[in-house]
Amino acid sequence: MVGKHKQTCSIAGFLNLFGDAWTLLIVREAFYGTTRFSDFQRRTGAAKNLLSDRLSKLVDHEILEKVDIGATGAHYVYNLTAKGQSLKPLLASIIVWSNEHLYPDGQEPTLVLSRETGEVVHSFEMKFDSLQPHVAQDLDVVAGPGANEATRKRLTVGPWPASQRGPENETEETPELKKEA
Repeated sequence: MVGKHKQTCSIAGFLNLFGDAWTLLIVREAFYGTTRFSDFQRRTGAAKNLLSDRLSKLVDHEILEKVDIGATGAHYVYNLTAKGQSLKPLLASIIVWSNEHLYPDGQEPTLVLSRETGEVVHSFEMKFDSLQPHVAQDLDVVAGPGANEATRKRLTVGPWPASQRGPENETEETPELKKEA
């Protein structure tokens, strides 16, 4: 990856870990059951040095665990941790979005199926601690406890996404926001 995002932002933090061309493909392969370095390389097409770097990064961030299974000498496999497995809804959402917006009907490379019904999933509802379903349109993003002042100012204006706000609620970009961009 070229550089790290320095913004105090959950999406920037995510991109610092997953925002290159290979890391999510490696995680995808782990979900498909790939565990060995040579298989990750063959299935993603990543160069050995790049793959080694990304696997180490995923291990450092506890997305994967590196397990020595060698009886004589070191022989490693990579397994998803609970933290890594928690990415499943995100990956499923990416697949559903990609199928709807990038591929013509009948040409989707992968599908998400309901285990309960066997039907293709075309959208998701989110459920949180209250166990009440939430549709994306009913969600807002607000500044969290770790937000900097620019983010707090920007996210206290109105609904998310900003396209739902009226022009009377637009804010001027402050020097702090410009530095953050």
